[in-house]
Amino acid sequence: MYTFKEINDSLPEEKKRADGLWTQFVLRPLAVPFTYVALKLRLKANTVSYLSVIFSIGGGVLFCMKGFWAPFWGAVMFNIFSIFDCVDGAVARVTKTASPWGGWADAVMGFVAYCAMFLSMGVYIYLRTGWWWILLITGITSSANLLTRASYQAYKNIVGKNRAEGAVSFEQKLAETVGITGFMTPLILVFHCVWGQWPWGMLGVAAFNLAFYTGGCLLTIIKLARKVGAHDPQAEPV
Repeated sequence: MYTFKEINDSLPEEKKRADGLWTQFVLRPLAVPFTYVALKLRLKANTVSYLSVIFSIGGGVLFCMKGFWAPFWGAVMFNIFSIFDCVDGAVARVTKTASPWGGWADAVMGFVAYCAMFLSMGVYIYLRTGWWWILLITGITSSANLLTRASYQAYKNIVGKNRAEGAVSFEQKLAETVGITGFMTPLILVFHCVWGQWPWGMLGVAAFNLAFYTGGCLLTIIKLARKVGAHDPQAEPV
């Protein structure tokens, strides 16, 4: 049977360097006992990924509801998803069952989680303020996040994984620090508990997300376009 030390030691150095602060000091340590239980139950890495999307979608549904307790448990489920997002990779590394399908499934589950969190946050604020435009803001934020990820994936397909990861390593680490596997998930739980029916903290998170993800989307696309253009003499200058 696998030990906690084997689970800890399975994390490669490049993963450690890419981790944001919340992932490094909170999520990874919390993921170790979860990984141990998953291994003891003989769960496959892909099974953990499929379970994680239940928490992200379920969290989004609950977070869209009125009252205190439904959104509270929705925010808790978002935080559990963040832990599971570390567990599936750990299971794959320890059991040496990493596969292209597993990597693809893990990425898609991440896309779903971001959409669930951003869109449900918009509904949460709308139900407590009646501000319809907040739905537009969170929709734009969700779209910008997906466009950034799609642009990076297209770039990675062109230049290869190693070069792609080096191209936006700072941006990736920053996104890890403030995103759904960063400080965003504990913040929405805290803000819901503190402010409740007056979602000023949640509104601040939504405003930050809009600026961060739309601005980051634009800058990342320009940066990647320049890198692709540098290796393609027929490309138009950006």
